[in-house]
Amino acid sequence: MRGRILRSLAVTVLGVLLTTSVGSTQGDRAKALLGKWQGAVQWEGGAGSRTGDPNRTLVIDSVDQKDGKWVASGRYGITGKGLGKVDIEVQESGASIGIRFVAGGNSTVRLSLSGARQLTGTLTVPGTSQRGNDRRFNLEKVD
Repeated sequence: MRGRILRSLAVTVLGVLLTTSVGSTQGDRAKALLGKWQGAVQWEGGAGSRTGDPNRTLVIDSVDQKDGKWVASGRYGITGKGLGKVDIEVQESGASIGIRFVAGGNSTVRLSLSGARQLTGTLTVPGTSQRGNDRRFNLEKVD
């Protein structure tokens, strides 16, 4: 009887340790998003051909877990032109982590952490065009 209780206790403790370790790893990856990111949207036909300045800044001020999901808040906009508040969804899939938020003009930004200092993905502009609505978008961590 005592042997069963000890094995049960050991399994329970091991389960708690593994869950804590996995949760901590996910939290560490989510916290890696904190900071200032700068880069550019790649418009069709070259820089500035569609909507002006392609340079963008994203500042992620906080990353928190709410209702079992990671969420972030920050500011986003054209570099040097002022930043507006954005609510950011943090998405985890296996070893990868990504973010999604709606920017000005109802554009949707989807970026994935690729390395410690790179966010890569797309900015999707509303409307339709023959060339498609997704624009490549890369940011690099500067702070």
